[in-house]
Amino acid sequence: MITNQKINVGDAEYSRLSHVLRFSVAANSDAIRTIEDICDRSDMSMEEIALEMGKLLEGALLTHYHRGGMRIRYD
Repeated sequence: MITNQKINVGDAEYSRLSHVLRFSVAANSDAIRTIEDICDRSDMSMEEIALEMGKLLEGALLTHYHRGGMRIRYD
């Protein structure tokens, strides 16, 4: 089990026009190996790892959103 994953986030920018938040993510080698373990692949390119991290972030957002109760909007 890999236990020394470090992920840092920085350079956050929010566009009020497009309502998009952009930021950079830095992951250490243990975090990268964790992604490879999750995917059961050791031959992933850095682009594939970045895409997988994005999918995991999206999944984590949805998991935590449902766990905390979905906000109902009445428009």
